Parts: sequence; structure tokens; C-alpha cells
Amino acid sequence: MMVLAALPGQLNAEPLRVGFYENPPKIFRDADGQPAGFWPEVTEAILSGLGYEFEYIDCEWEACLEMVRQGRLDLMPDVAFSEERAEQFQYINEALIYSWSTIVTSQEVEIASLADFEGKRIAVLANSIQERDLRRVLRKEGMKSKLIWTSSVQGAIDAIMVGDADMAITNTFFAVQMAEENSLRIPELPFQVNSYHYVVPPDAPRSFVQAMNLASYRQQMTFGSEFHSAEYEWISFHKAPPPRWLVTVLIVAFSVLLLSGGLILILRRVVRARTSDLATTVDALSAEMDLRKKAEKFALETQKFDAIGRLVGGVAHDFNNLLSVIMGNLELVKDQGGLDAASLKFTDQALSATKRGAKLSYDLLSFGRRAQLVPQVLRIDLVLRGVEEMLRRTLPENIFVEFTYGSHVKAVLLDQGQLENAILNLVLNARDAMPDGGKLTLSVSNLRSDQIDDGELSTDEVVVSVTDTGVGIKEDALSKVFEPFFTTKEFNKGSGMGLAMVHGFVTQSGGKIRLRSVWGQGTTVELRFPATLEIADQAAGADISAGLLGDERVLLVEDDADVRTALSQRLSTSGFRVTEARDGTEALELIKVAPEFDLLVTDQTMPGPIQGMDLAHQVREALGEIPIVILTGYGTDALDSFAGLSKFTLLNKPVIGPVLISKIRSLLDS
Repeated sequence: MMVLAALPGQLNAEPLRVGFYENPPKIFRDADGQPAGFWPEVTEAILSGLGYEFEYIDCEWEACLEMVRQGRLDLMPDVAFSEERAEQFQYINEALIYSWSTIVTSQEVEIASLADFEGKRIAVLANSIQERDLRRVLRKEGMKSKLIWTSSVQGAIDAIMVGDADMAITNTFFAVQMAEENSLRIPELPFQVNSYHYVVPPDAPRSFVQAMNLASYRQQMTFGSEFHSAEYEWISFHKAPPPRWLVTVLIVAFSVLLLSGGLILILRRVVRARTSDLATTVDALSAEMDLRKKAEKFALETQKFDAIGRLVGGVAHDFNNLLSVIMGNLELVKDQGGLDAASLKFTDQALSATKRGAKLSYDLLSFGRRAQLVPQVLRIDLVLRGVEEMLRRTLPENIFVEFTYGSHVKAVLLDQGQLENAILNLVLNARDAMPDGGKLTLSVSNLRSDQIDDGELSTDEVVVSVTDTGVGIKEDALSKVFEPFFTTKEFNKGSGMGLAMVHGFVTQSGGKIRLRSVWGQGTTVELRFPATLEIADQAAGADISAGLLGDERVLLVEDDADVRTALSQRLSTSGFRVTEARDGTEALELIKVAPEFDLLVTDQTMPGPIQGMDLAHQVREALGEIPIVILTGYGTDALDSFAGLSKFTLLNKPVIGPVLISKIRSLLDS
């Protein structure tokens, strides 16, 4: 509720561009040229409720999809879900329609089984979900048919009418309407069922996707909403009115019943109907109240985490500055040489402790949801080994924990903090599913051939599996476990957001999630992430060369004097010519006097009106495409403004000296 209420203040002045193509009765233009059908009515209700202005952009089906992929459309309705499309767009999770694809033929063509497809001319909308399913069926059955591609669903029916096609495959609602109007035949042969959603461009704001998800969910859950009205008017199959003679007979029979005491029966039925309506209304109100309570509880949790985030963010910022000074000076002492074995050991131990402090600071930021999401190349088995002891302490003694790791686990590109949070969520769910104890197994391995689903191409993937021997999940709840607010736990025992957050992280990271459960036996959750050929940071971090040198001019901007001194010494030791500035204002004055800098290294959060983000943009305007390094001890979403900038890198404080020099050398040499 609070998220939706906050959105209108952030809307762009330009109206949203909504794709529009002809697919009656779901979406079409009426005789006056006005948008009509199920999707226009629901779209108007959702976008108006969120405070958006919008306009329809007419296009053919394939062109509409390409425009969404390129970001030239902001929203496209009536898109069936498929794994291939999920890699090209962002789906709004809530499906608004489930529809069978339906076969339509002329009266002369007989289709009794899939074998009758052999040799037929089949019309289908190009690049549609029906075309995909048809190809899959033909390939699986080993049949050969001639596919006739059309640019609209009406074109598929027209191909039958003019004799260019023997049959067509289209959506059920349009097929029934066309069969009645044109005396066509619909064989009693079921085809594939699909879910239909909104899609948005792959780079659409996450806040917009979340708002559309919640609004779609509320439309379906709200009694008497525009969604239910549109569903009844355009999607439901209404029965034809009874024949006139039957109406006459019923009137006569009803009159006889009235004369013989039917009034009492009618009164009873009226009372029963009104009682039923009242019960339905009470149930609807009760469901609405439960939904509102869950939303209010989630809003309170969000406020609590925001307050925690502000607290730990401020603490972590100062803590990281202190660690930067300590780490920088220790590295300088070590680089100067001349230390005996004991002193070198003490220095290495102090550096190791500083790195653990930096990891603790990042964990605090992750817990408070203030950490910047920065994917990195890592190996999941090494990450899991690092938190193995913490996970063991999270579980009671009556749960036996087993960790298994495959050999030669491939690297992936993920945000380590979010990965650890996702695994922790799954472990806590497994713990709650085993109140009387049991066994929990966590494993990491490369994808095996026996784990590939039917119809899925083999890909390089890494699989994280969490298996428990708990109570399991009932079959009717399996399809809902990833929905926001849905939980199988007792009242006040869970928010219903844990698996939803895991699902969001996995999907956003380009992965897939699989859940298998048997009631009374246990549950297995698999997270699958695409592998990368890059070298994992955990393995490569120790190999960064400390001998990278340079002689370029560096403008260093840092408000903390001790941190500034440590960074300046590190850069000077590596040969760079360093000019220091206390804040953004002083840095801009230096640029006016001597604008011949080769690199900018700046803190993100500084006193004064000019922050690191503002300084970077103004330096680029003054000096052109100069490389920029941003140092931050306080993760913030404001850094998203740097998305797409070239010759730019973001490093979290405290940064290891060799890493800093290596990143700078890489930027200067690129």
C-alpha cells in the first residue's frame, strides 16, 4: 500500500507507451476505433490507479515484441509466458488470463487426433506462443505440416475461409467467436494451456515492476474489481438464451406453482439467496481485511528495516573510513620492506583482521538493506564454505546438517551478500519445516545431465540445492509459494516474503528456481545460475600484482584527512602524481587552475553541496572522458546514476592497495 501510494510522485511527465494489437475479444478496436476488450479495461484500471497517464501504440504482434525489447514500448499486454521470452523481457509475475490454444477447421476437415496434422496446411500467428507449441508438437511426433504464418489472429481464420489453410491454431476466446460467426468446426482435441501477462523492457525500473505486480494481484483479489467485470464480459463463455417455447412452458408451470402455494417456496429461496449473498460479502470483506493486515505488517517491517539501514549505514561509513586508514598504513609499512619475520607476521595478522572488519561492515550494510548490489565473479562453493559455521549455529541441535560440494565448481556472476541472504532464507524455512528435528542437506555442483528438464537445452549452470526432511508442502499450495504474502506457516509466524525475495533475486540474476515437495516427506529447493568463464574473485584476489606502476596525474578528493593521506601515500608509492582536495568545491577550483588531470579518485559521501556523484558528472563536463574511481563506505541506490558510464568503477572502502592500483591501471590503459 505505501509503495503504491508513493509512486505517483515519481512518475515521468511523458505518458506510458502501451503496445496495442488486434486479438479480439481480449484486445481490439471497436467500430468507433476505440480500444475495447479485456486487456484495455484492466490496463485502464491498473495504470489509472497507480497515477500513470498512458497512450496506445498500434503495431503488429512481432513489431510490438521488438519495440518492447528495444525499450520503445513501456508496457505490452497479452504476452504468453515462455522461458525464451523471460530472457528478453521482464514479466509481471501475476498472470491475468489462463487460456487453451484451440484448433479451428472448416466443416470439411476432420481432426480426431494429433496424427491428422500430417500434411495439413496450418495457419498460425507468427512468433506467437501457439507457433512455439505447434512446432514442439510436430517435432515430438515426427510429423510434417506446412505452416502458414499470419500477422494477426484474424489472418489465421481468414486463411481457412479463403482456402489457403486447412486449419488454424489460435486463442480459445477468439476461436469460439469465429466458429459461431463463420460456421467453422472446433475439434474436441485439447492443445497447450498458457498463462498471459504484461511484459516490460528488460531495463524497466524495479519499482514499476513491483507496483504492477501488486496492482495486478489486488485487482484479482478484490471483490467486484474492474478485472472481474472485464473477465465476465469478455472472457467467460455465456450460455445461449433458452428457446421461446421453453420460456412459455416455464411461465405456465411457474404460474401453476404460484397458485398451489409457490409463494412460500419463493420466500424461502429469497431468504436463502440473501443469506448466501451476505455470507459471500462477509467472506470478501474478511479476505480484504486479512490482505490489508498483511500489507500493513509488511509496511511496518519495511519501515523497521529502513530505520535499521540508516543506523548501520552511518556506523559502517565511519567504520570503513577507519579501516581505510589502518589498512592503507599497514600496507605502506609492509611495502617499505626491512621487517623481520616476526614483524611481518604481526603486520599480516593486522591486515587480515582489517579485511575481516571490512567483511563485517558489508554484512551490516546487507542486513540493513543499504548495500549496493554489485555482482562479482565468485564460486558458490567457496561462499557456502565461508558461511557454513554460521548456518550450523542458526539451526537447533536436533537437526543434522550435511554440506556436499561437487568437484571443479564453475564460477558465476552474482552479488555475494544477496546470495548469502537467499541461502539463509531457505535454511530458516527448512528449520521451521522440521520442528521435531530432521536432516538438512546443502549441496553445490555443476549441472548434471540428469537434472535437465524435458525440452530444456543443456547449458553451463551451477546448482545450489537445499533439501529438508520436514513436513513438506501440500500440492494445492505449490503453485503459490513464490507469491508475495503467501505462507503455509501459522498466523504471525511468517510474513510470506521469504521465498518471494529469493525468487526475485534468482530471476534478477539470470537464474532459475525449482521447488519439489512431497507432503509428509520433505522439500527440495534448487537455485540454478548461469556459469561464467571469468576467474572467480575469491581465487584471483590474491594474485593481483602489487608492482603495477604509473606516472599519470591523479586528482584525489577525500574529506577525511587520515584517509586522504593514506590513499595519497599509496598512489605516490606506485609512481602517480597526486593532487589532493578536501571536498568537491576545492576539487573544481583545482581543475579550473590546472585542468591536466588523467584520473579522478573521489569519495562518494562528503560534506558540502557537491557529492561524489555530482563531482564526477561535473569533472566529465570539464575534462571529457576522464577515468573515474568512486570510493564508498556507505552503499546507496543513488549510485545507480552511474549505470552505463564508460571508464568508471566503484570500490567499497576499505580497498586493498593492489586492488586499487590494479583497477586504476586497468582504467587508464583501456
